[in-house]
Amino acid sequence: MPKYLEIETKDHIGRLTINRPEVMNALSPEVMREIMESMQALEADEDVQVIVITGRGRGFSSGGDKQFLQSILNKQAFEIKDTVYTYFAGGIKAVKLCRKPTIAAVNGPAVAAGCELALACDFRIAGESATFIEAWVNLGLIAPLGGMLLLPRMIGLTRATEMLMLGTPIEAVEAERIGLVNRVVGDGELESATNKFARQLINGPRLAYTAIKEGLRRGMESSLAAEWEHNVYTQAMLLGTEDFKESVRALKEKRRPVYQGK
Repeated sequence: MPKYLEIETKDHIGRLTINRPEVMNALSPEVMREIMESMQALEADEDVQVIVITGRGRGFSSGGDKQFLQSILNKQAFEIKDTVYTYFAGGIKAVKLCRKPTIAAVNGPAVAAGCELALACDFRIAGESATFIEAWVNLGLIAPLGGMLLLPRMIGLTRATEMLMLGTPIEAVEAERIGLVNRVVGDGELESATNKFARQLINGPRLAYTAIKEGLRRGMESSLAAEWEHNVYTQAMLLGTEDFKESVRALKEKRRPVYQGK
């Protein structure tokens, strides 16, 4: 059982809650290892169709654990790369590469690695007190877990540069305006609003979701010509699924399709 996380599965929603409220859900290699392993377990659970990530208490995550940061002073560069980032990068990759839709329910601050964790999700629902801060630069560091690739594509190069080079905090309302989050709701409404958003996805075409996620990732790194070719191939595969046949039947019968993920 995870020591630092709470895992709940209910009504086809898997909920992963970082449970370290005494340190504002600070992240360490141990916490990130649990995130990586829990994400893998939720992805393998066929009953789970959407995964929600959030934090217990007043914050989503305050970033790197202070004791962990202190311990890095005694580590060599290759030791840091081979041990620390095995879990920090591994946890973020497990979220970003998950074949199922993921939602970050951002309650309070999402700082540095916590911000990167939220960015790795497909959707972000923010409470009104949420703040996004790429604070790595305050330690003389870069954002190494995906933010430097994802942020410019989400909010534009100018705002991304400001966040990354100045550590400028982005409050919830501004985050929604610039496209960093999908919705802003009252703090007390965050859980219900996230569950409502998740339910929109639950009855959808799971195979198409997986293909869309893969296509979006490829599109950020590839060329238009290559993606046309790949997407035509993927679409041909989807046109042969039972889900597509069910969609056509439902369209003819004027009802909502019932997808089976086949």
